[in-house]
Amino acid sequence: MTFTYALSLAAAAAAGGLVGSLLGLGGGIVIVPLYSLVFGMPVHVAVGTSLVAVVATASSASTAYLGSRVANVRLALVLAVVAAVGALGGGLVGTSLKSVFITGVFGLVLLVVGVLMLVRPEAGAGEGRSPRPASRAGTGGASDSPVGGLSLAGTYFDPAAGAHVTYRPRSVRAGLALSFLAGGASGLLGIGGGVVQVPVMNLLLGVPMKAAAATSSHIISLTAVAGAVVYLVRGYVDPFVAAVTIIGVFLGARGGTHLARVLPGRSIKRVFSLVLFYMALRMLARALDLGFLS
Repeated sequence: MTFTYALSLAAAAAAGGLVGSLLGLGGGIVIVPLYSLVFGMPVHVAVGTSLVAVVATASSASTAYLGSRVANVRLALVLAVVAAVGALGGGLVGTSLKSVFITGVFGLVLLVVGVLMLVRPEAGAGEGRSPRPASRAGTGGASDSPVGGLSLAGTYFDPAAGAHVTYRPRSVRAGLALSFLAGGASGLLGIGGGVVQVPVMNLLLGVPMKAAAATSSHIISLTAVAGAVVYLVRGYVDPFVAAVTIIGVFLGARGGTHLARVLPGRSIKRVFSLVLFYMALRMLARALDLGFLS
């Protein structure tokens, strides 16, 4: 590996880390397309390397988010249990499929989620409001406690809005099922699962966008390990590329968490959608062999 090549990989990884931590996606949404389309890596190697980097990205972002208390750690732990099982299964399936299929599925997933994020209004109407008692916020206590008497309500201060935000997740049981699918997407595509986790928490569970992105980083840091182990055991992880990627991702992730604290939630959502559409078109073009687009 030449110094120039390593520096280019690190720069690409830093971009993935910044976008991943800013949007709660783990970075794989940028790293996999760049490594596959720009650097010409086999998609299985790109996915395996991305999963290793995703662990570093999400761990770095989740640590930074702990200080601001934006992340809902209790909700993250509940969703991470089923997501980890899905990631293990996704990794086993992904390493057995042809690369063109993985590339096509990657593009379709990004396209569908991007459309949903644009056409659906942001959930979590409490964003920008002062905190209220947990029993009065959101949708009520029954949907808030899927495991025993554990309360999943959250509150944090949003500097962009200049106010505290209080919310109570709803439809958590449905969120558990979709979290399993997010874990499967993580192991299959190397994207950390945040591409599904963030809109599920925002649109279905009613978690404000900033809290959803921060909480997603915690979930990803726990679940990406399962998928990464499968690719590592099957020889799809280059240790040198992974090391360079982790360094770049770590640096980019730190910048992303700082931006997330000051940018409005709606702006983050628009950036999220634009990134998804761009990557979707590139991956679909590659899968369909459309040279003028890829």
